[in-house]
Amino acid sequence: MSGSANPIADLNDSLLGWASQTELKLAQVLADRDRVTGTGLKSDDIECIERFYGTFLSRQMSAGATIAGLVDVTPTVAVVTLVARAARMTDRSSFFDEYLHGLGLAPSDGLTGDLADVTVNLVRRVGLQVPDALEDPVLLLATHAGVTGNEVPGLLELLDILDGADRELTGPGIVDMLADGSYAEHLPTDDDDEDRPVTLLPVTADVAAAAPEILGDVLAGVIELRELTRTDPRGWRALLAGQDDRGRGILPVLLRGAVAAELRERPVGTPDRGSAVGVATREHTPRVIFDAHRGKVCLRLSEQVLPEGQDAEVQWRVSVEGTTRIYRTGRSWGETGGFSELLDLHVERQLREITVADITNDTTWVVPVVDSDDPVLVFSIKGQNLTDLASLHHPELIVVTPDDSRLVDVVTGADIPVISSGAVDGWAGWTARRVDTSQVASLQVLRPGQTPSPMHNVRCVDPRQRVMFRDPGAPVADLRSLGGLPIHSASLLAEFPPTVSGAEETWWLSISAYAGTGHAGDEVAPAEPLIIPAEGGVFDIFDPELYDAPWVGEYLVRLRGPRNESFRHEFAIVEGIDATTDIHGACRSVRIPATGGLSEASCTIRPGDKPFTAKPRTIHVAPDEAGGDAVITTDEGDAMPLRFTPPRLTFEVPLTTQPPMWRTTRFVCGARQFDAGGVLRIRATGELGDPKVTVRNHHGAPLRTVRLTAEDGRTYTAPMAQLAASTAVLPGGRMEFEWTDPRSDRRVSVNLALIDPAPHATGVTVGDGHLVFEGVSRDRALGAWVWPATAPWVFARTIPVTDGRTELPTDFIDAGELTVQLHSADPFSVLRAPIVPGTTALTASQPGHYTGSSEPLNELSAFLSGDSETAPTDASVMPVLWDFLAGFSPDTGVTSDPDSEAAVGAGQLRRAVSTALAANPAAALAGLSASLVPSEAQPGKVVVSGLVHGPFAAPAAEPDADDDGDPVEGEVAPAPETRDAAVAIHRTAWIGTLELLAQLPAVHAAVEDGEPRARLRTLLDRLAEVAGKRLVETLSTGRDATLDTACIDQSTVQIAQMDEAQQESLLKMFFAQAEIVPGPIMDDSARLLAVFETFNKRHELNALLADREMVTSAAALMKAMRGANRRLYSSARVRFDKLEGVDTDSGANTWALAPVVSLVFALAARMHAHGLMGKSKLLTAATPGWSRLADLTPDLVTGDLIAAEAMVLAVTNPGIGD
Repeated sequence: MSGSANPIADLNDSLLGWASQTELKLAQVLADRDRVTGTGLKSDDIECIERFYGTFLSRQMSAGATIAGLVDVTPTVAVVTLVARAARMTDRSSFFDEYLHGLGLAPSDGLTGDLADVTVNLVRRVGLQVPDALEDPVLLLATHAGVTGNEVPGLLELLDILDGADRELTGPGIVDMLADGSYAEHLPTDDDDEDRPVTLLPVTADVAAAAPEILGDVLAGVIELRELTRTDPRGWRALLAGQDDRGRGILPVLLRGAVAAELRERPVGTPDRGSAVGVATREHTPRVIFDAHRGKVCLRLSEQVLPEGQDAEVQWRVSVEGTTRIYRTGRSWGETGGFSELLDLHVERQLREITVADITNDTTWVVPVVDSDDPVLVFSIKGQNLTDLASLHHPELIVVTPDDSRLVDVVTGADIPVISSGAVDGWAGWTARRVDTSQVASLQVLRPGQTPSPMHNVRCVDPRQRVMFRDPGAPVADLRSLGGLPIHSASLLAEFPPTVSGAEETWWLSISAYAGTGHAGDEVAPAEPLIIPAEGGVFDIFDPELYDAPWVGEYLVRLRGPRNESFRHEFAIVEGIDATTDIHGACRSVRIPATGGLSEASCTIRPGDKPFTAKPRTIHVAPDEAGGDAVITTDEGDAMPLRFTPPRLTFEVPLTTQPPMWRTTRFVCGARQFDAGGVLRIRATGELGDPKVTVRNHHGAPLRTVRLTAEDGRTYTAPMAQLAASTAVLPGGRMEFEWTDPRSDRRVSVNLALIDPAPHATGVTVGDGHLVFEGVSRDRALGAWVWPATAPWVFARTIPVTDGRTELPTDFIDAGELTVQLHSADPFSVLRAPIVPGTTALTASQPGHYTGSSEPLNELSAFLSGDSETAPTDASVMPVLWDFLAGFSPDTGVTSDPDSEAAVGAGQLRRAVSTALAANPAAALAGLSASLVPSEAQPGKVVVSGLVHGPFAAPAAEPDADDDGDPVEGEVAPAPETRDAAVAIHRTAWIGTLELLAQLPAVHAAVEDGEPRARLRTLLDRLAEVAGKRLVETLSTGRDATLDTACIDQSTVQIAQMDEAQQESLLKMFFAQAEIVPGPIMDDSARLLAVFETFNKRHELNALLADREMVTSAAALMKAMRGANRRLYSSARVRFDKLEGVDTDSGANTWALAPVVSLVFALAARMHAHGLMGKSKLLTAATPGWSRLADLTPDLVTGDLIAAEAMVLAVTNPGIGD
């Protein structure tokens, strides 16, 4: 600090602590660096620093401080924000004015002069390089910024031109061209056209002359990123998603982001970058969204490129807390596009993360949901997830938090205004608030007992940074462009906030035709300058006064700012259009089943004040068609095809024979095939009057009527219990839906199901490459789902059934036994086959086994068919083996007669599969994580298979570069994520933790032999991320501290003896917070909840432990532990000692011993695995009971297994956790 006076004028400023801490952190980040690269800062982190720094400076200067004194005590913050502004400056001559405006300060000659005078010295003070003779402060800052944002398009255009001329692209070579000015010869000049943005590089050229070495390194990084977009599209998408670090260490963060954004919208080779709109983009990655209309947090599976074929689909595996489910997306009925439809999956409860795998395109993601350290989800009004951003640019937000949270602005300490709030579906204890952030500077979520602080989990808010596109109103109903965009009758609006510079700014509007995802459309008009006043404003994108003819077309709009900000929007407009949909028949609102298919429909199109022609003027949709087309033309030659898709009624009736499926036409089923535990759903458009579902007998008399209730604006629901009870006694009849149509004001009814005791067919055989059905009901429209029984990983094929005979797919011929399920076909819906056959499935025998998979899976098919006696042990088959093994669990036994031939054969298969799992325990453990075995059943499988007694190894390594690893089309490709160990760890947290723990001894041994500790530290950090810091403490101390707090004691047993109301009140007080915010599996709250599983399952546990054999075995094992290792023995005793005063001999209290038994068994197994104990016959004999304990209390058993492994590793590898 220069001088003796304190430069801080207001010592009570709430941001003073923030400024000091941020200065310290940034100084540490830049320590030993001479350039602002590789800092790990994100662009929105820097924006957040700018927002708070500006407020801090403003407050202090209002209290009498000087700008020179303030930057003198915060030099690193000042330099980082100055460099950040240099990366986005618009005018070099007014740079310091821009800087001050960006911070929210009013510039003056005195302020700008003071800053200019101290800037070069500030850069030197923080240790950054100052090239010789470079005394121009703005140029020095631009040097460390790399390339200013508004010159990035020109630089990339120069690289494109040179590349096209077969010039070698190198950093030093480009620097030489920039320094001598010869680069300008290659760029188009815009001197003759003032209405186009210029592409010259004056600032970058001056930097090249002043600091060639620094800029040469920067340009090398730009060239590397540019090349990445062409050579590694998958890596490029990972970089955009923040999952790739290439370029992070050599490019300033703002430049890296600017180059990536430019190349994403305008790929290599795009001409006229300054004005070009570029290609239409899409979201490649699954993401969490908020459906405000339904109050649901959803996981959105994004559109993906479909393989060839009309029935092509994308296969997904979604893992939630260890349970993996398969989903498939394709084209909806009547669509012909090349991308799969979006699928929104309800996130039914608060979670830490979700693992998503796109099997078809071989890509996996870990999608974060709730961070226990910052329990909040932030969404835009349209539902876009903004949670990961440190800087928010919206005037209104939706914030999802625990009910007891406060939302505050830490700058003022005031609560943020709440516009509205509502419950979050399925998220107990959470609320969604719509808040007004137009006048706030920050957003922080406070839990009870917390106070506002800018140093903890805070987001800045600055709406000045974003242009908002606004629709003029609701789109025209039932009409879309061929690109899938809704049609509007008036102009798109652009709402500009006050400018960042505080002065009038020139933006550029470019409009191109929308050519679909991944394509660039033709330019509609030259780039047009927009003069934005300092206070902002609202502008028509498609100026209705500009032309006498109407705007007609689907467009991609781009607004480019003076700092190369780029905001784009897809929009389809037919100016002035008026369209009326008419559904023919009794129901005028939606199409319903009618003669020949569905109700006929039409749409009449009329122009507004500006004339256009619609051909045809009225679109007619035939009963068997999904929609119809028209073309809008103008006298000026514009033409736009439209697609009219009239709405249709769809319904989902739950059955016991197949998963729920949305359909349009009625189906035929047996009287007892309705699922009484399901929910009937019906969708239409808008409100239905008095909707009811009635069960009628074969005479048409009503037996039961149930009213439906509105779930949202489109879906009506009713529980199936009463309906299923009524149908169960019928020899025949139907289920009927009746409602009042709001447009025709008439009662309308539709048959949902016909009840017929006769099956679709009585048998099926294979003959001459065809399925031949016996006793087929020829009066029904039927389809067949066909599975190869010898290859359960292969999806079923859907094939039509005509006259009781249908041709088999080629790869199903001589593929062994087939499982065939007939179902009621629906020509107006896409019915995807279930993952597994239902109870009505038939079997068709034929020789052979399936050979259309990879070689290891073909070997597995041979084993399952009986053509081979040995199960393969390749890692790729392990998930399938677990799925197969789970199918023969005691709950779903193949037969009730243990001596039957089928039961004996099943037992032999099970033993052979268990042998294969034991032969490769590392792959088996990873395979269980990737299998379809439900998470609650997985711990028991590890115990009963014997894997718990052996070594746990690291996840499988990534495949060799020459192994493309592509799944065979139509398969459920098992364990796709094992190709990426880092992602696989997150799929099932407890298995991933065991896999990470298994890597520790080898890494620790390498460190002991002299290797750097960095790899060990990284491994421990990953363990803390997945399982929590408590586990790392256990590795360090050799003792699980949660054993003292997460336990059953006398007070817990006393709660069990209270009445239910008292129990509920006390337990809610203890566990409410732990249940609301999910944390890592080994943190205190998670361990406490796991132990209290025993409280909720105490009646079942009393029955399990009633014969005392497991308790006696645990006591004997504890004695053996005392002789083997007293340190581990003392840990095993902790829970037992906590039961002092509890009469565990009483049958009513036996359940309290379950945590003791669980920990003792886990410690004994892991001590044996690491050579501290011999294998105990007692533990082997207790395995069935331990497995049952794992089924009842899976979180308890897995937590104890992890804790035991960590404690044993700490004993066998001293210092492993340090």
